Amino acid sequence: AGECGVGGGVSDSRCAAQARGVHSGLVHPWGALLHEGVLYVSDVGGASEEQPGRVVAIDASESLARIGSFGTGHLRLPAGLALLPARDDGSAELIVADHGAHCLRAFALPPSGGQGRAALPSDEPSRVIGGCGRAPGLFHAPVGVAVGRDRTIFVSEFSGRRVQALTAAGEPVAVFEPPGRSRLMGLAAGEAADGSVAVWVCDYDADMLHELALETTGRQADFDEGKEGACVV
Repeated sequence: AGECGVGGGVSDSRCAAQARGVHSGLVHPWGALLHEGVLYVSDVGGASEEQPGRVVAIDASESLARIGSFGTGHLRLPAGLALLPARDDGSAELIVADHGAHCLRAFALPPSGGQGRAALPSDEPSRVIGGCGRAPGLFHAPVGVAVGRDRTIFVSEFSGRRVQALTAAGEPVAVFEPPGRSRLMGLAAGEAADGSVAVWVCDYDADMLHELALETTGRQADFDEGKEGACVV
């Protein structure tokens, strides 16, 4: 007998789950993030004026009702999502990796009115981080984004084939290139067994997961300038 969720066809009470389809007008949904009872979903859309990219907010309670959407007209191809926690004097921000525009777009999240009753940000982002290129703080098809315990922002690049570390203000700190120079997908940031900062990033070409043990404090940015190339998704 196989493990739960491994090998297909396994019938075991431990594998039991209830699944409900939630459409909410989604067209090619990509990433998802849960915050204060609201599920935020990056929705690629149809890359057209009729079906633009956006972020859809869904009540994560029993109703799973759509609350609304934002970012329309500003997101070209929204991919990964991450939450940048608020400091005492500001709002939390939803960071969206815009794969098609080669940048990060931040949306300030208004204070929640309770579970599933969050007010939505405006369509226009509060700030934009980066753009197309290989220089510090620029991206080539960013796809994954995560925030570390010290509010460091980590970004994986599909075509850029690297992981960048940025300050919460968007200033570049360092770049890390996993072995093989493969195209990268989503990533997660956390704490390694020894207490250091670690990032786990999915390698699309090598069919594997890389663990990067990082030390970004006080480190100068080290970037391979290379050739600019054309930022085409």
